[in-house]
Amino acid sequence: MVKKTQNQPGYVTFTDSQFEDLKKILQSYLKVTAIGAVRELTEEAMERNTWLLNAAGFSQEEIGKILHASQPTISRILAGKPAKRKGEEEAEK
Repeated sequence: MVKKTQNQPGYVTFTDSQFEDLKKILQSYLKVTAIGAVRELTEEAMERNTWLLNAAGFSQEEIGKILHASQPTISRILAGKPAKRKGEEEAEK
């Protein structure tokens, strides 16, 4: 357990193993938070959830499975490309 002293206000020192444990806990928390956030599936929410899951370390394939979207859709979102509307897709054909 890390203990603060009055001589060091606001500073905490971690050993390497403590820091690694803290990183693992934070990464797990981020993943759980990301999975909990995938309930809404509007286009805006899909993009937000894709970025959140990507930041949590999920692969594009995993993100697609979680959000029920194709890997190319996930790739398009992460590349920052806008979604094609149905009318635009038909006009291109």
